[in-house]
Amino acid sequence: MATDNTVKTRFRFTDRTIEALPTPPQECASTDAEYSDLEVPGLKVFVGKGGRKAFHLRYRLLGRKRCIRIGPFPSVTVKDARLRAHEFKALVARDIDPLTERETKAAVPTFEEFATKHYLPFAKSRKRSWLDDSRMIKTAFVPAFGRRRITEITTRDVARLLETLKERRTASTSNRYFAVILRMFNLAVQWGYLERNPMTGLKKYPENNARERYLTADEIARLLKELEEWPSRAVSGLLRFLLFTGTRFGEGAHLTWDRVNLDNATVFLDKTKSGRTRTVLMNSLALGVLQEMQALRKNNHPFVFPGRFENDGIRAPRNAFKKLCRKLKLDNLKMHDLRHSFASLAVNAGASLYDVQKLLGHANSAMTQRYSHLSDHTLRAASETVAQSIAAATK
Repeated sequence: MATDNTVKTRFRFTDRTIEALPTPPQECASTDAEYSDLEVPGLKVFVGKGGRKAFHLRYRLLGRKRCIRIGPFPSVTVKDARLRAHEFKALVARDIDPLTERETKAAVPTFEEFATKHYLPFAKSRKRSWLDDSRMIKTAFVPAFGRRRITEITTRDVARLLETLKERRTASTSNRYFAVILRMFNLAVQWGYLERNPMTGLKKYPENNARERYLTADEIARLLKELEEWPSRAVSGLLRFLLFTGTRFGEGAHLTWDRVNLDNATVFLDKTKSGRTRTVLMNSLALGVLQEMQALRKNNHPFVFPGRFENDGIRAPRNAFKKLCRKLKLDNLKMHDLRHSFASLAVNAGASLYDVQKLLGHANSAMTQRYSHLSDHTLRAASETVAQSIAAATK
C-alpha cells in the first residue's frame, strides 16, 4: 500500500504519532494509507485521503482473514484502541468472530426502539389503558433506559429506577410502573429478544390503599365556589363532574358526546378500569355540568371536556388541580379523592355498600369495603331508632 516514503508503516502507536500521520496524496492508488502498531499485532490505523483516521484490527479466524473497525481517532485514543483490540482478540481465541458478535448486537433493539416499534403497537391492540403505558414509558423508562439495548439492562438497573419512582410516588402508583415494565420484559423474552427477564426476583411494593381523605362540607363549598370562577371551563367542569358522579378521572376525561344521553340523564362508559362497560345515572348536579358543557361546545368537538387540541380530550390537569388545592389550602388532597368523597357522602346519606358498589362501578364488593366504617353512623342511628321504639313500647 502506498504511503508517504518519509513515514514508516510499522511503529509503536502513540496519540502524537497518529496525529502527525500525513494525508495520502490524491494520486495514490489506494483509498487509505495503512499503518501497523508494533505493540499489538493486527492493530492498524487507516488514513483516508480526506485526512480521516480510524483504528482497525486485522485478524484470522478459521483460516479466513477478517478486519473489524474499532473507531475514529482522536475520539478513540491509542490506549482505547489497544483495549478494544485485546477484547476482540479474546473473542477470536474462543473461535468467536467479533464481526458476527457486533452484527448480532446491532440487531438487538434499544429499549426505546423496543417500546415504540414492538411493545406499544401490541399494547394498543389489546389494552384500553395503552396511553397510560405510553406516558409511563415516555416520562420514566425512556429517560432511564432509552438508548441502551434491552440486553444490557440489569436487575440492579431496574431496581434502582423503581426505587427512584417510589420516592416520588405512592406504592400503588409505583406498582403500575412495575407492572408495565415487567410486561415489556416478559414480551421481550417471549419474542426472543431476551433470554431472561431482568426483573426476575423483584417484587411489588406493599400497598396500603386504605388512604382516607374525604372533603368536608366546608371544603366542598369552597371548592365549588372556586370552580365556578375557574378560567378553564373544561377543567372546572371535569372536576365538578368527578365529584358529582364518583367516576374516575379517565372515565370523565375520555367521555365523548356520543356516550351521553341528556334526555335520560345517563352516561355510557365504554372505557373503565375493569374493562367492563357500565351506565352511570346522572344526578341533577352532574346533569347540570353536562348541560353547561353542551352550551359551550364548539365545532362539534367530540369530547365533553375538550382538550387544547382538536379532537382530543382534556389531559390530566394536575398542575391546575395542585394550584387549586394550594389556593384553598386543601392539604393532602388528590384528584382521586373526589371519587372517595362522593362515596363517603353516599354512605352517610344512607346508601348501602351495595349501592355504593354500583355507583362507583366496582367489580366486586371487596373494593367497596374500605367505606364500610363510614356507614357506622347510619347504622348506629338505625339501631337507636329501634331502641327508641322498644323503649316506647315498654312505657
